[in-house]
Amino acid sequence: MKLTRDQEKLVTQAINGDRQAFTALFNAYQHPIYNFIYRMLGNDEEAADVTQEVFFKVYKKIQTLRDPGYFSTWLFSIAKNEAISLARQKKHKNHTSIDQSDDDDVQRQIQDYSILDPDKKLLNEEFERIFQNILSELPDIYRIAFILGVLEGYSYEEVAKIMNCSVGNVKSRVFRARSRIAQKLNKIYSPKTFQ
Repeated sequence: MKLTRDQEKLVTQAINGDRQAFTALFNAYQHPIYNFIYRMLGNDEEAADVTQEVFFKVYKKIQTLRDPGYFSTWLFSIAKNEAISLARQKKHKNHTSIDQSDDDDVQRQIQDYSILDPDKKLLNEEFERIFQNILSELPDIYRIAFILGVLEGYSYEEVAKIMNCSVGNVKSRVFRARSRIAQKLNKIYSPKTFQ
């Protein structure tokens, strides 16, 4: 997540109140932030809402950022906190129905896999639903490390900064997340399933 000179310049301009610079940062980071939040929450609408909330907070607080080079780390930290906050709120409220979650997932999958044949679309939709369910069951610290370090491809050093922990902790959390995901997938897709 090391920023280029141009990106640092945009951050500096945004800190100084340049709205066009902030818009450029929003355009550059909205998809990675949305993807991260979607993987945390597993719901399109919630991910879109939280993404908007993250950028609203960033816009309001950007002048407090001391080092423009840490913008992406700071941004993902805010996104992490917002996603965890909403996930905790959801645990205390009634969950959305499975049918609604499935409808959201299918709509997203139709967009993502529209060029594939129907059989592949169904297999990909089913796997995505199962994978997202497994991911949502992981403890937050494992899920965040896995999403950022594996799915989003950030270095463990970058993930450690976002999570405010050591690189060793990130490696351990990713390892445990991988193990738990593999165990659950093995149970679901074991040869006994097909007998």
